[in-house]
Amino acid sequence: MSTKKKPRERILDAADELFYARGLHAVGIDEIVARSGTAKTTLYAHFPSKDDLIASYLQRRSDEWRLYLNEELARRGGTPVERIDAVFAVLGEGCASPGFRGCPFINAAAEYPDPAHPGRVVADAHRQWVRDLLAGLAAEAGAAEPDALAGRLILLYDAAMVGAQFDPGGLAPASAREAARTLVEAAVTSAPATAPVGTALAAAS
Repeated sequence: MSTKKKPRERILDAADELFYARGLHAVGIDEIVARSGTAKTTLYAHFPSKDDLIASYLQRRSDEWRLYLNEELARRGGTPVERIDAVFAVLGEGCASPGFRGCPFINAAAEYPDPAHPGRVVADAHRQWVRDLLAGLAAEAGAAEPDALAGRLILLYDAAMVGAQFDPGGLAPASAREAARTLVEAAVTSAPATAPVGTALAAAS
């Protein structure tokens, strides 16, 4: 591993590679120290415990995905309905990337069921961010009950990644995207029409 980066970044790079490939419990601090080319005292100076390192690894993953997804949505543009579809398109591309081993946040939640664990806290916050993003887009699209729709869409979002982990190259991401389109179309179609302001005022007078 390159020594040009600062020790903290080298440690996070090593943790990211090892934690994602093999799991959080399976990888020990000594292996991360060896892979990063740092001393154990240096690691603990930046991360007081393994739990802190796990949380930092997940937070960096979350920050990178939020930035990338927001940039992709801005680049692709479109209506709110089209941007919901783009969320699933970008997700599908990620699921098809080399080395994909499932969602790091779902994986972390499976290893650490305690909601108070630092890594679990980051994982839960990341999933809530995705749900809030979908709820916001659903509201912009004029969907009926946008929060309920977001709750259904996040299940499809999760399923796309779990399916891709079990069946690499399979149809799970595309199927989740198609199901999301169906749900969004139904929610937008069933939303009550909003009367123009002038019409509403006239009716009230």
